Amino acid sequence: MTPSTFFPAPRRAAALALLACAAAPAFGAATLTLRAWADLAADVGAQMQLRVDGQVIGTVEVRSTAASDYRFTVPALQAGSKVEVVFLNDGGGNGQDRNLHVGSLASGSQTVTPQAAGAVFDRGGGALAFDGLDLLPAQSGLYWSGALRLTWPAAPVDPAVAAKQAAARLLMQGSFGPTMAELTRVSQMTPAAWIAEQMALPFTPSYVDHVQGRYARGDAWRPGGANYDPTWIGQHFWANAAKAPDQLRHRVGWALHQVLTVSQADPNLWAHTRAYAGYLDTLNRHAFGNYRALLEAVALSPATGLYLSHLRNRKEDAATGRVPDENFARELMQLFTIGLHELNIDGTPRRDAAGRPIETYGNADVSALARVFTGWSWGFADNQLTDANFRWREPELSAARDDQADLQRMKAYPGQHSGAEKRLFAGKPHAVVLAAGNTAQEDVRLALDALFRHPNVGPFIGRQLIQRLVKSHPSPGYVGRVAGVFNNNGQGVRGDLGAVVKAILLDAEARTPGAGPAEGKLREPVLRVAHWMRALGARSVTGEYLLSWELEPSGQHPMFPPSVFGYYRPGYVPPLPGFAAGGVTAPELQIVNEVSAAAWVDLALSMSWDGLGWTGAGRDIVPDVAPLAALARAGNVGGLVDRLDLLLFAGRMSAGLRQAVVDTVLGVGGTTEESHLHRARAALLVALASNEFQVQR
Repeated sequence: MTPSTFFPAPRRAAALALLACAAAPAFGAATLTLRAWADLAADVGAQMQLRVDGQVIGTVEVRSTAASDYRFTVPALQAGSKVEVVFLNDGGGNGQDRNLHVGSLASGSQTVTPQAAGAVFDRGGGALAFDGLDLLPAQSGLYWSGALRLTWPAAPVDPAVAAKQAAARLLMQGSFGPTMAELTRVSQMTPAAWIAEQMALPFTPSYVDHVQGRYARGDAWRPGGANYDPTWIGQHFWANAAKAPDQLRHRVGWALHQVLTVSQADPNLWAHTRAYAGYLDTLNRHAFGNYRALLEAVALSPATGLYLSHLRNRKEDAATGRVPDENFARELMQLFTIGLHELNIDGTPRRDAAGRPIETYGNADVSALARVFTGWSWGFADNQLTDANFRWREPELSAARDDQADLQRMKAYPGQHSGAEKRLFAGKPHAVVLAAGNTAQEDVRLALDALFRHPNVGPFIGRQLIQRLVKSHPSPGYVGRVAGVFNNNGQGVRGDLGAVVKAILLDAEARTPGAGPAEGKLREPVLRVAHWMRALGARSVTGEYLLSWELEPSGQHPMFPPSVFGYYRPGYVPPLPGFAAGGVTAPELQIVNEVSAAAWVDLALSMSWDGLGWTGAGRDIVPDVAPLAALARAGNVGGLVDRLDLLLFAGRMSAGLRQAVVDTVLGVGGTTEESHLHRARAALLVALASNEFQVQR
């Protein structure tokens, strides 16, 4: 198939450019112009070879005796790239001496001279030109065979622009993306001040309010009614991502959803959209609170109880051989608190004398914890906690009889809880015994206390929050610093999530951009789409953000992860060079394949032209490309690219991608208003579908 199969003629040129860009390397190509001339000998010019980061780019004979430009297509030059100009054929003849002169090297907006700081001339032929032994100060004239060797400098940045770029990067980590107005405002604040401002904003139970607003329209809008739709939750998620003022709370709530996972994909939750809304509000309510309180609220949420099957969990019965359901007990330890193996505070595994990882728990611990969570069911009125209601009764959800039990925490039912003694972590320093005869409430409190105090929780949860906000493979030092704050917020409090989030976002590894596969993170499709909404000022025509299933082909449907393990596993190491050998984790790469990559290109096409979602008559979520079109109309292609660079890349667009965007804009003909819109959309296409947009650094 070609783009013309699906898109009308005005979109074809940009679509083709987009597809070419999507297939290009992560950091596209750039042009490096060498200004050089030669002293000829025996009518033979100087053989000049260009190398970048050890790769031979090309060789040319310089015959001009006046300064001339020689252009090479190179990988986009980054600060720190090693550039070498090699003079290959020093010699003479007819009384003449052959020499090479290099006046300058230019790429993009940067021009570098041979006298740049750190530049040297490495004298010698062949391999001797790179041995670092016979070094001379670099100069324009190369009078012997050898290599002019220099390091490409960072481009100078205006302080005001640099402040906006730093603000954009902070907003990519701590929100669902920058808007132009917000990054301008935040650029005048310190990161700590913005975080404090965000954390001071009040919590509102927006998910429950949203669903309740639908239920208030009558039974047709309630479970079983013709207009009932569980995807209201996802639509409200997009509305919050696009326009909620408390962006940090919602971004952390999204991160917590990926740690304490409950999925609407479970059929048991189909009729309980309001209960699921309560679960999401719980995550947002506790986003800056204490992890111990969050853990209990999630454990006793009816949405969690339905999903992980400890709602109506019956105690053991020796006569029938019945044992409690162990599903929640296992996931509570493996995913919500301590993980599978004991950790040092920096997240590295502890090992026994034989060098093997030490397991955190065994089957006996699972069985004991399963007995802790027996006897809990729907939170009906206290005088209705009967055996029959425990086992069979469902909440009343009709307009006339709505008891809102789905919004209450689960309650312990008399006679349903296991009264047996429960031993957790026997033989370990943090072992605990829950006495026989404890109430259900006492057992839950003591068990959650024991899990919360486990030394694994800080590094295990801290590392995952770093992954969701900042980078996929945080260093042990980064994990250790964050875990230290989890263990003690500086005031003797353990589990302070507000302090943990602040530590994550203010850490040097968060605030200092890096390069290499272990730096930054591949952004999941949800974050890319949310970023587009905010950066492009996308508005919902209906106000409902009618985006439901469109992201599923790209590998992610918000609130519908395929399992309790989430959309991808935090410990996933891709079987790729640069990842596997070093054990570099990149969770989001687990959902990347040919199908999801192609699906993202399709989404980018829609996002650049008419938008996403469907009203029944047209697109619902529509981007505002007018500011980009205005720059195109004024002929300010550089300004257009700068705006995209700031909003979508925080100033880190490579020279190669920048050139691809410029070339695409210049390739769109016409002088009409529609042609300027096409230029804006084409530029946006190339940016959104690029590999660079998919990576947060």
